[in-house]
Amino acid sequence: MFDNIGKDLDEEANKRRALSLFLTVLGLGAVGGVVLGITAWTATQVIANTDLGAELVELVEEELALDDAPPPPPPPPPPPAAADASEEETEDTPDDMVEEVKELNQEVKEEMKSDAKPAGVEGGVEGGVIGGVVGGVQGGIVGGVLGGQLGNGGVVVHQTDLQPKKRFTPEYPDAARSLNLGDQKCLVKIYIDEEGVPYNAEVQQCPKVFEDNAKEGALKWRWFPYKVDGKKVRVQTTIAFMYRL
Repeated sequence: MFDNIGKDLDEEANKRRALSLFLTVLGLGAVGGVVLGITAWTATQVIANTDLGAELVELVEEELALDDAPPPPPPPPPPPAAADASEEETEDTPDDMVEEVKELNQEVKEEMKSDAKPAGVEGGVEGGVIGGVVGGVQGGIVGGVLGGQLGNGGVVVHQTDLQPKKRFTPEYPDAARSLNLGDQKCLVKIYIDEEGVPYNAEVQQCPKVFEDNAKEGALKWRWFPYKVDGKKVRVQTTIAFMYRL
């Protein structure tokens, strides 16, 4: 009986030790499983986070690369429009321009020739007209008769062609003397009738202050009648008065 009691105690102790060992192993296994699960989960998260970051970095790098890229070059300009056929045909060439210049020069030369005064004839007088004849007088008409009588003006003759009957030398005007004008010369054109008496006078090339004096002096002259083919005619001539202080 006592032998069984000792054995029963040993068996109970062995069972307890075996149960305790099992529980210990079971606990260790559960803890190891939990730790392993946590470790696997953490690794999964790390791997997932790492891949996502890499993708984000790649996206950011691509965006930066696009922002930093230089702008595309501008499009090339359009080609120049082709010139119209009409413009090309009317465009002057150097040869055409040379021909135009020659034509202009020829026209100018012709105009200059047309404007040039014709050469006079031997025996003519200054102031004559084209178509006049030698021996004619100024104021006459083309086709008139030599020695014919002009209108109111009469035949133009030189002073030396007339024979004076009475001369008159005007005195220096007092008004001009006060101005101290010095020596002066006045030309007076005189119209003379058939009897040699002046009936009109025009003062030319004379200071204003001398005009009245010169005109009055010219009208006091007298000439013998001027004759053409034995006939008395009216004449006109020019005389000069010298005024000296």
